[in-house]
Amino acid sequence: MIVRPKPNLIGVLTSLKGSIAKRIAWRSLLVTLLASAIVLIETLHPSYFSKVSATPFTLLGLSLSIFMSFRNNACYDRWYEARKAWGDELEDPFGRDENDLPTDALVRSIERDVLAALGVTQLPPQLEPVDYVLN
Repeated sequence: MIVRPKPNLIGVLTSLKGSIAKRIAWRSLLVTLLASAIVLIETLHPSYFSKVSATPFTLLGLSLSIFMSFRNNACYDRWYEARKAWGDELEDPFGRDENDLPTDALVRSIERDVLAALGVTQLPPQLEPVDYVLN
């Protein structure tokens, strides 16, 4: 079983693993540049544009951001790959690989509980992960 330290908020927000941010970075940059050019032209030559309310654009931006967050979190491709890999890995869950069940740690935990219930004060130490792997 792989045991990793819990990431902080900055680590979660800046994580790119499983994110579509890499795929859409160029598109986002181009849209930002286009929007900046339109704002610049509108500032220099306001007569080129008619007065339009910002409400439709705000609603469009909100709906796009919500859609992208759902797309980012529930990407079908990633789900399919993870399910396929997980299915292959469950064939032998009692081995000694990193992703197998930590049977030694489970047995040690049960042993400590039984000895504590019997009143033994010198309990064996709990097993700790070595290089983020708990066996």
